[in-house]
Formats: sequence, C-alpha cells, structure tokens
Amino acid sequence: MDPSNYGGIKGNVSSRVHCGLQDSQKVQGAEDEQENEDNEEERNGEEEEDAEESSVEDSLENNWNILQFLPQAASCQSYFLMIVSAYIVAVYHCMKDGLRRSAPGSTPVRRRGASQFSQEAEGAAGALPGMITFSQDYVANELTQSFFTITQKIQKKVTGSRNSTELSEMFPVLPGSHLLLNNPALEFIKYVCKVLSLDTNITNQVNKLNRDLLRLVDVGEFSEEAQFRDPCRSYVLPEVICRSCNFCRDLDLCKDSSFSEDGAVLPQWLCCNCQAPYDSSAIEMMLVEVLQKKLMAFTLQDLICLKCRGVKETSMPVYCSCAGDFALTIHTQVFMEQVGIFRNIAQHYGMSYLLETLEWLLQKNPQRGR
Repeated sequence: MDPSNYGGIKGNVSSRVHCGLQDSQKVQGAEDEQENEDNEEERNGEEEEDAEESSVEDSLENNWNILQFLPQAASCQSYFLMIVSAYIVAVYHCMKDGLRRSAPGSTPVRRRGASQFSQEAEGAAGALPGMITFSQDYVANELTQSFFTITQKIQKKVTGSRNSTELSEMFPVLPGSHLLLNNPALEFIKYVCKVLSLDTNITNQVNKLNRDLLRLVDVGEFSEEAQFRDPCRSYVLPEVICRSCNFCRDLDLCKDSSFSEDGAVLPQWLCCNCQAPYDSSAIEMMLVEVLQKKLMAFTLQDLICLKCRGVKETSMPVYCSCAGDFALTIHTQVFMEQVGIFRNIAQHYGMSYLLETLEWLLQKNPQRGR
C-alpha cells in the first residue's frame, strides 16, 4: 500500500551481495567464483530445506499502520494479522514448491484442466505455474470460510452503530485519526479486503468476498460507508536528525512506528538507522515553529478571484473587476485539518508546549475551532 503498510517474507541475501565486491575483483576472481558457486548453492539449498519450516514464522514481517486503527475488542487486530499472515505464508509455500519443481534437473509438471484464461494470466503476469490458480482457489474456499466465521464472531461480540456523527469508544484515537469509526465488523472487512486486493491475481475473488461480507453486515456494496478510506492522515516533518548517529531523514509523525513501555513511558519515534529514540523536545520545538509559520501564512494570504483567478490588488473592492467573488487561497477547512493533526500529535506524545500554543490559537480565534 505505502511505506507504512506492508507485509511479506524476508528474503535471504547471500554474503557476496553484502560485501559489495568491485567489478575488478569480480573479473579477476571469476573462475574461482564459478567453481565455488555450485558448492555454495548446494550447501545453501540443504540448509534452506532443513530450516525452512522453522524460519518461515521468524521471517514473516507484518507492518500495517491501518491495523492500529482497529479496536482491541473482539480480537480484531489479532484476527487481521491471522488472515493476512495465513495468506502470505500459503502463497510463499506455493512459490517455494513451484521453484523446486522448475529447478534444473527436475521434471516439469503441467496441470491439466486449467482454463485458458488462467494460463493466459500466468503468462502475462510472469508467475510460476499453478501459483495464480492456487491463490484464487485458496481465497475462494479456505480463506472465505474462515473470514466469514471470524466476521460473525466480531459482529456478535461488538455491535456497531450506523450513527456516523460520533466516534465509538472502542476505536483508538491516534495522531493520524480523522474518521468517525463506529462499526468494528465493517472496518475489519474493509481493511482486510484492501490488503488482500494488493495481489492483482485474486482481484475478482476478493471483490466477490467483499461483496458477500458487506451483505453479511447489512451494508451496500456501493454505499459511501463501504468504501475504504485511509484512517491515518500523514504529516511529514522534513530533515529530522538523529543525535546518536547523525542520520537525517523525513519523519512521518503520524504513520512512522513508535513505542511505549507498558504505558509508563511516553511513545517515542525511533531512528531507522541505529534504533535510538529521537529527542521529543526538539521535535516539539520544530512543530511549534512550523505551526507559527502556517498561522502567519494563513493570516497574510492573498485573496483570489473565483472567476478569473486573479489576485486581489487593493483592500477596498468587494468584488473583482470581472464581477467575481474573492476567496481565500488557503481554505479554512484545510488549515483547521492541519491544526487538528498537530493537536492529536501533542496529546498523544505529551507535548505540553505545543498543546498550549494550539489552545491559545483556538482561544484567540474561536470561530476556527468550531
């Protein structure tokens, strides 16, 4: 989906890739590498076969930001990981088996009874023989049955509300929260189906599964509440420097992972290079400075004509010379959405100075806080 929403099986990279051999060294040692390559591949193949079953779970990585916006009630987050992980592992094993059958010296296996459409799709996608068919059958049968059972359990344990004007207490409030979520079963269906739809080989099966599940929770397929919307807004703070390793990167304060120790320690952002926590006070001061600049830009912005898109030159005219109305360049709703993101960040990470600045802003401009 995006850098904050991904999952899969980690690959094993050979030591030669990590060493980064130069081209000259590769040319000089080409013969030696060719001789040792076969032996190394044989050893690696034996080691992979022995440790395959035990290493799949360790190599499985799930990093889904949307998971954090599901409620803990009725084990929604655990069920999300269970369904997604089961599909990833099943496809992984299918690919491993396909690679073994198609390896040099192996007898190729050709499946009979496959439709012409499936064979054309396999050739177009460049997938291994049988992988697309396996994925489609897995979603249509095993995954669909378990998905329906889990959705019914969630619907029995927690009842959702069709009232979209209030946020349910079951859903967590995070820095990027902006949707009024109130139906756990519906959000569970949308999130899981969105993740499964990333595999283009099973698009038709996922669409049918999504349609049947929405009917189960009494929601129309084409209704507005059935459409997936990213529950997390994004705010990127540019050029954040780690004081431990001096690594510089753009930090997404809403989507980048943070941690807390049993709730006793405030959540913090971690450096992706050395895993050291960032200085929250420095980030808070940067946010206050950004907020002041945004407020200054909103206050001193130009007015533009809605008709000719010209900028208002003098202060007295009510209408443009073309008889058009003037409007703000930066809309109030856009500015207040950014203020809301800053307020969520301040409340979630305990930034008292930033929160005090926001409260002062809303107090001096009460019409904007409505």
